[in-house]
Amino acid sequence: MQSLIVNEQVLFVDIQAELETFIWENARWTSEKLIANSPFRTEHRPSFFVSLETGAWADSGATDSTKEKGNFVWLLALLKGWSYGMTADWLEEKYGYPDLEQLKIKPALQKLEKSTEIIALSGFDGLEPSEYLEKRGLTKSVQQRYGVGGDSKKAVMPWRTRAGKVANVKYRRADKKEFWYENEATSLNELVFGLDVAKRERSATVAVCEAEIDAMSWCLLDYNIVGIAVGSSVISEQQIELIKRLNVTKIILGGDNDEKGALLNRQAKHAFGGLFQLEYAEYAPFKDANEKLLNISN
Repeated sequence: MQSLIVNEQVLFVDIQAELETFIWENARWTSEKLIANSPFRTEHRPSFFVSLETGAWADSGATDSTKEKGNFVWLLALLKGWSYGMTADWLEEKYGYPDLEQLKIKPALQKLEKSTEIIALSGFDGLEPSEYLEKRGLTKSVQQRYGVGGDSKKAVMPWRTRAGKVANVKYRRADKKEFWYENEATSLNELVFGLDVAKRERSATVAVCEAEIDAMSWCLLDYNIVGIAVGSSVISEQQIELIKRLNVTKIILGGDNDEKGALLNRQAKHAFGGLFQLEYAEYAPFKDANEKLLNISN
């Protein structure tokens, strides 16, 4: 595992394992680097390398300045066809806990950056209920409320705009903890999962969570509460602004019962304190909303 700064947090990432999920032509692996043909253009002699220690990479024959060199997050973003922010969020969720000394809680102090254009996706209406989500305690009616579903292999959880347009989709494998997102979609930093539900149902109380499954669990823990999710333990300024526009009176700080959840709650308290009534979620002795749901339902 190598130490990388992602979303202003220290993550220990298995750089080589991530690179091995892709096909490399004329690849030569050493203890320090991967040397191969560029994945971004056609060539006969390798001119592309990635450091296995830092994730820094370069293509000496690149003709596109955006694909000439960069850090590991940017490389994965290019290979996967995702945005930089989406890839950083994915790495953060996959590789664990942030370094508390490195994290700077500053989203609420920054000026709102210009939002990117929302990319609307089609083909996600009327999804069949997901058996995997049902096993996680999410009833068919709750899945229908959020417009999620899936099949025997994966859960499909669309992220929608306030108006209900699908702008990104998270897929979660049913047999193991592996997930991915739509290519060429809107960054999750620009979206809030469940925002359309809270707006449509005019809920007076929302619970701000990290993950989609926890957000949906809140609707079963308390029918009068709509759960929403920001996708990670770092809430963006765009997400803060979207939540502020909801016609709610109370916000439940619903981060997980761990260090990452505490960080999210701290940011949300800073962003929403004085604007809404705030209340901390009570999960103990459980880790999160979904674990609490599964335990009290049995």
